[in-house]
Amino acid sequence: MKNKMDYHIWATDKLLTYLDTLPAGVIHKELQSVFPTIERTLYHLYEVDALWFSRLRGQTLQLEIERFSSVGDCITHFHALHKEMADWKQIDQTISYETSSRENYQNTTAEILDHIVNHGTYHRGNITAMLWQLGERGVSTDYIYYLRG
Repeated sequence: MKNKMDYHIWATDKLLTYLDTLPAGVIHKELQSVFPTIERTLYHLYEVDALWFSRLRGQTLQLEIERFSSVGDCITHFHALHKEMADWKQIDQTISYETSSRENYQNTTAEILDHIVNHGTYHRGNITAMLWQLGERGVSTDYIYYLRG
């Protein structure tokens, strides 16, 4: 059975694979958008995936990088993180965590997983718009295409 986290991983991988076919450096070109470059958007997506996944596991976020040097670098880091996420055995429970502004909250595992997927969809859409601004085509990562695959 397919699930939403598998979709998130598939869609991110599909986008990264497509970006790897574009001219080198396209992810570092500056433009007017939510983030100044595609690389910064990808890094934000990676950082948030890692943050929420660390919360699900009751751990503290520890990132070893602050930016991606290339699409290949993105692929390497996302694949490692997403493999851990795919292998993780979900336990339906309530997770307590502290936000970056030191506020305490609780959400269920399912709510957090839905947030991760929704957040990824939003930023993959940002990247598609950024690609159009740079004169490149996007790649469809719609959920229905995942289901049909």
